[in-house]
Amino acid sequence: MVIVRLTGGLGNQMFQYAAGRALADRLGGELLLDTRAFERALAFRAYTPRTYALSPFKLRAKLASPADLKEWASWVVEIGMRLRLVRPLFRRWHFESAITYDPSVRTLHQPVCLVGYWQSERYFIDIADRIRADFTLTQPLDGANASLLELARSNSSVGLHVRRGDFVSLDNAAQMHGLCSVDYYRRAIGLVRDRLPGCRFLVFSDDPEWARAELPLDPSTIFSTGNESRPEQDLALMSACKHHILANSSFSWWAGWLGYSPEQIVIAPTPWYASSKMDARDLAVLRWQYISRV
Repeated sequence: MVIVRLTGGLGNQMFQYAAGRALADRLGGELLLDTRAFERALAFRAYTPRTYALSPFKLRAKLASPADLKEWASWVVEIGMRLRLVRPLFRRWHFESAITYDPSVRTLHQPVCLVGYWQSERYFIDIADRIRADFTLTQPLDGANASLLELARSNSSVGLHVRRGDFVSLDNAAQMHGLCSVDYYRRAIGLVRDRLPGCRFLVFSDDPEWARAELPLDPSTIFSTGNESRPEQDLALMSACKHHILANSSFSWWAGWLGYSPEQIVIAPTPWYASSKMDARDLAVLRWQYISRV
């Protein structure tokens, strides 16, 4: 049995699921999803409140019940997150030691609980096709989203993501993540247009008015709207695009990663984090083109 503790938004939960699924596959075990962290999320107003976001997908896992978690007390996580020195005392728990890739994950045995973000394809690249299948929606897109999907699947489509939201409104998020500049998007758009004359942009953003006002987009550009409460819909649409311009967010990362094809162009920002304390070397996907975000 492999348990993975879920935290954060949709993109973070996807990383956590993928790492847990890959480990469970290697060990031949069941994967359980521990969602207890969301019960306390509203108490921490310095962070964006989050809820479990993976239910729309065809996951090979089940939500852990109270009975499943009876011997996995949540206080262990709280102590282990605060005091690194005590972590070896909890042998069945594996805490992420840094945001860079942790090769010791491949040496773990069942039962085990993963606590961390696990933001690198290195944790699951050996089952990449299965992970992409797991993140297929259980229900097809309908209405306006179904129409957009046809456009997204065209050869000239470019999914462009602008993330602002809590990267602007919350000080801790702004200091850690920061924003991609207007110049970053202008250069990325120019690079894609040079390589794909006649391309058509589909824009996904939590601040579409900013994107309309600031970015050099032509009249054929389409903005995805109406999915604020259903981020998985925008993720499905953006990942269906043939090419991508990413923001520095895990949501963006997954759209580019799920949309892989040999012909795919992906422009991504560097550095990924505003904070110099954050090392994104293992988050990087080598086949993508990185340009300065400032």
